This record gives sequence, C-alpha cells and structure tokens, in this order.
Amino acid sequence: MPITYQILGCTNPRGAQGVDYATNRAVKTGDYDFKSLAEDIQFATTVTKADIVAVLTAAKEFIKTHLLQGQRIVLEEIGALQANLRSKCFAQSIIPLETFEPSTYIQGTGIRFRADADLLKYVRTNRQLKRVPSELLA
Repeated sequence: MPITYQILGCTNPRGAQGVDYATNRAVKTGDYDFKSLAEDIQFATTVTKADIVAVLTAAKEFIKTHLLQGQRIVLEEIGALQANLRSKCFAQSIIPLETFEPSTYIQGTGIRFRADADLLKYVRTNRQLKRVPSELLA
C-alpha cells in the first residue's frame, strides 16, 4: 500500500517575493480505528474479538493513567508516548516570589510520540509513493 501525497503551494522559507513554491505533503486516505485493529488481530490470531477489545480497552485506560502520572509509555517496536506542556517564557527573576504561580504560564498540554528507530527504518526502506491530483498540476 503506497503512501499517498499531493503537491501543495507553500511560502518561500527565505521570504523572497515573486516566486511561487511547492512542496509534497502526505495525504490521509482514511482512518484505521479501534474496531478495525480488533478485527485484524482477531483474524490473525485465535483470540476472540471480545477478548481483544477488552485488552485494548484496558491498555488504553492504563496508558491514560500513566501519562498523567508523568511516565513515558514505551510500546516496543512501535514507539513511545509522553505528556508534554507548551508554556510561555518568563523572567527568572520572578521565580522566587511567593505569588509566582507556574501553572499560569502553561498554555497547553499535549502528547509527544516518538517512533521506534526500527519502525522508522522499515517505513523509510519499504515505502512506495502515489501522487494524487493537485490543483497546482491541473
């Protein structure tokens, strides 16, 4: 199954005027959801779909709990998940103040995913590409 991509317009990274630039971007072709994963595992193993769904549901709950506890979730041969924060910079001189509240500088929370090196290598060496229509090539 190839990775689909599309040619899209982009801004010049150096800011030069008068020249149009383009770039290749991967295009989502669909979603691979929880139900599809459970069905694929069922067909590949002798485990029932109900058992697979129960295990995946429990795993999801444990992953949420441990992310909130500040732990990194390592999924062998897939990658690692870790909670992260987006925060404003602030002057170090205000840190010792008794009224300083660090949480007021936090702008958002997210989850960082870092793919396993072997998975990245596999995708990079086995990829096939397919271009889909683009307005720039019409």
